[in-house]
Formats: sequence, C-alpha cells, structure tokens
Amino acid sequence: MKVFPMLLLAGLLVLAPDPISAAAAPPAPKDFQYCADITGTMRTDSLYQVRLSEEILGKAGAGLEDLRLFGPSQQDIPSVVIESAPPSEEVETYPLEITGFSGDGSSAVVTMKLPEKYRPISELHLDIPESDFKKGATLFGSSDGKSWKVLTEAAIYDFSSQAALRKTKIEFKPSSYRFYRIALTDARPAREGGGPSIKLKYEGLDFSVGNGMKKEIRIRAVEGKTAAPKEMAPAYDEKAFAGPTTLIDKNGNTVIVLKAGLPLDRLYLDIANPYYHRMVTLFAGESGQEDSYQMVTRSAVYRFPLSTDRQEARNAIEFRTPKHAYYKILIENKNNPPLDVRRVTISWVRKNLYFVALAGGGGYSLCFGNPALVAPDYDLGHFITRSTVVHHTSEKRETALVRQNTEFVPRKPAEARAQRDKIILKVVVVFLVTAIGYWLYALMKKISRQNGS
Repeated sequence: MKVFPMLLLAGLLVLAPDPISAAAAPPAPKDFQYCADITGTMRTDSLYQVRLSEEILGKAGAGLEDLRLFGPSQQDIPSVVIESAPPSEEVETYPLEITGFSGDGSSAVVTMKLPEKYRPISELHLDIPESDFKKGATLFGSSDGKSWKVLTEAAIYDFSSQAALRKTKIEFKPSSYRFYRIALTDARPAREGGGPSIKLKYEGLDFSVGNGMKKEIRIRAVEGKTAAPKEMAPAYDEKAFAGPTTLIDKNGNTVIVLKAGLPLDRLYLDIANPYYHRMVTLFAGESGQEDSYQMVTRSAVYRFPLSTDRQEARNAIEFRTPKHAYYKILIENKNNPPLDVRRVTISWVRKNLYFVALAGGGGYSLCFGNPALVAPDYDLGHFITRSTVVHHTSEKRETALVRQNTEFVPRKPAEARAQRDKIILKVVVVFLVTAIGYWLYALMKKISRQNGS
C-alpha cells in the first residue's frame, strides 16, 4: 500500500510555498508604472522633505502603500509620509467672569474678564437660552479694562424654529487680553424710519432684515477657548473644478460629478446666488457607475443677510476621506431653482515625504503605481513622526515631471494571489480527502480478504 504515502507527498508538495514568491526580490524602479526624479543634490545622512504633488497622489495607491524612493544605485531608501498637520496643543476652556452689563432694549454691552492664569484665546462661547434671535456683535479687548481695541465684528443668531441654524460663538485672532467687552445690537434698518431693506422669505425661512427677531436675550455664562498657534495650523493643497457640469435628477436635485482621484478633507462650493439654504450630500466611488457610490457625509450650505451690510454664509463642508476616483455632489433643491455653482474646490492636508540620504549627489527617484505592493515598515517611521518632525531640521526638495515607466510589467495584487492560493488549497483538500477515503476502502477490503482466507 504505497499509494497513500505517494498521494500525501504530492499534496504536501502542492501546499508548499512557491519558492519564487517566497524569495521575491525587493521592488526596483522597473516594477512601478511611474517615477519622478528628486531635483537637486543630497548630502549623506541629511534629512529631506518632498511635497507629494496632486499628480503623485492621483497615480499612487489610495494609502500610498506603493510609494518607494530609490537612490543613485537604485537601492531602496527608507522614507515616511507625514501630513503637514502638526499636533495641536490641548484646547483649554476658561470661564469668564461678567463684571458689567448695560442695555436699553435694542442694544447691550457686556463686560467680562478671564481668570488670572490663562493662555491666549480665540473663541468666546455664549450660553444663551433663548431661540429665534439675530444680533450683531462687536468684540473689544483690553489689557487693563480701560482702553479697548476692536477685535472683530460678527453676528450671533438662532433660527431653530425654522431651520437647524444657530450660532452663539464669536471667533477672532488669538488674543492675550484679559478683559473683553461685547456690544450687541439689533439688525440696522435700511433707512431712517426703520423700514426693512430686504424682505426675504422662502421654504418657510424668514431672513427679513429690519423687522422681526428683535428680542432681548440673556447671557447666562461665557467661556473662552484657546486655539493652536498659527504655525501649528494644517497646510492644505487643493484642486479647483471651474464651471462644473451640473445635471438635474428625477427629483429635481442638482448633481455634480467630479473625476478627482484625490483625498478630501474639505469641499468648497463657490455659489453665485445671493441667498440660499440647501442640504448637500457627498458621495464617493471608484468606477463612476451609479451603483458604486457610497455616502460620505451630509451637511447644509447657506447664505442669508443678517443686516443691511452683513451676510452670513457657509459654503464649505469639512469631512476627512481617503482618495477616491469620483466624488458626486447632490444638492437638494426642493421647490427652489437650481443654484449657480461657479466652482468646486476640494482640499486635502498636504502630504510630505521625508527621507535620510544614504549617498551624496543626485539620482534619487520616487516611484509609484504598483497595486501588488503592501506598505513598507521602515525604522525611520518610528523616529520621524508627526509629533517629532517639528524638532528636526530638514531641507526641501521638489519632484520633476512624472514619467511613465515603459519597462513596467503588471503583477497580480496580493489579494488576487491570496484568492488563487485559497482555491488551490480547497482543491488539494478535496483531493487528499478523496485519496484517504480510497486508501481506507482499499485497506479494509484487503483486511476482509485476509480474514476470509
């Protein structure tokens, strides 16, 4: 009965790892669809920073797992990609003590101060229990409570009985003043006599200027919040789509499809209409086919007058999503005419590649475009991080034009190879089970014959 050992040996040989795959050589420039040379010369053991351009992000993998840097001798150079968004300082909140108040029904002045120990603040949050109001707000700052400087002019409002619109936060440049004063006023009328300048009502929303929503409000408490220093703010790159093609679907909604192939952290709509309030849904997909889209986020964009000389607008949608080939924007028009969208801009936090030059001179190339690769794990990524990179001195370098590699030969992605191996494994298991069954049958038959004789 030498059949079973032979079958078992055959099965083990099939299950053994492919020696070619197991001992695959590290990738070389020829293994990538695209490469871009790094301009300038390098000094050995120096740290360098390279901004990843829109074209590189568009052609590389969604997670940049196929991004590789090669040196003058085509050796693999360890690198790490870090977003240009330094970690912000922890936000601190301070209660402000209200030290003074005066008002005459149509205006009010509130004076307050921070505690003795504080960091510079850039936001004031007003605790107002009332709804349906609209006030102009002028914020002053002072170091001694006597001499005051205008910090910003803004507005606070609440339209909650009509729409999900409420703003009781005043934002301004970081200020180290301890004393603050807020002057609140009703919307100014259009002309002497107090008549309204704009009578704006649609879809149940009343944004009329000059009349209505004039009411006294109570400020129960005020909180100040710190903000990150300017140098700690993220840096963004962007791509604008001017005059995008707009379609109207069967429900009367405006649909805009962008072929982007880029990550997205912020979507901005440049809208020409003087006033609007629309819900916008953002979808993302890879093929552009209708059934390929998945909803990313949903938010409102709006513009409306707060007074005769001030408008309130929100045209940006903040949401972080990785790279997608297509973005679809759906604007709900309801009974309103379509908006005049002049431009759509997508922005993403800038991505920089850092590396330490292992050899002096030039000849460094950044290659990408190989879906079969997985992200590398270099030691450099444990030392140069988003938190530590600000403590290192690096020199900036640029990439030359992206060139296509004519020597590139596509390889099956790791997922495809895994699926192939799974199928082979199933076939081998079925084969071995069948072989073992046959062997047991033959063995029992032989034992039966021996017992019979």
